[in-house]
Amino acid sequence: MRLLLSSFLLASLLASCASQAQQLPKAPQTATKQKVKTDKAATSKPATEATPVIVFRKTPCFGYCPHYEARIYADGRMSYEGFEYAPVEGKREVRMPAATIKSILDKARALHFTELPEQYTLGTSDLPATSLTINPAKGTAKTVIAEEGVPADLKSFLDYVEKQVTNALGASTDR
Repeated sequence: MRLLLSSFLLASLLASCASQAQQLPKAPQTATKQKVKTDKAATSKPATEATPVIVFRKTPCFGYCPHYEARIYADGRMSYEGFEYAPVEGKREVRMPAATIKSILDKARALHFTELPEQYTLGTSDLPATSLTINPAKGTAKTVIAEEGVPADLKSFLDYVEKQVTNALGASTDR
């Protein structure tokens, strides 16, 4: 009798597990279909609107260095996220005048930005970095990371871009 009861309980458990296992794959399939629909909607925007033409970043250090990122799009949108010691902390969406964006891109061309080394560093630890990516409509994106040993003309250009970002935010670089 015990053997019969044990066999019955074991069979019930196995049947229950089997029915749950059959139901599990259905949930991920639904989620996958929804994800595909979302991805299609997200990619329906033209690539030029989805890709920033300028990305400006300041990285943190162990001290009081501003840490933020600004993504600037050809249509004038600037998507900003400020972390510690940034001119403005938190996320912001603001507008940058088209003339300002054009000015930044013109100055980058005049500086031969695409021909600059990818990184300026002398190997000192705990230095903040300034990173600038220029993504032209035609051509390949170029990123330059500046820590130390930066030529004066590049330093001046990075300061100019930083000023334009903080102006668009209505903030000041003086902290």
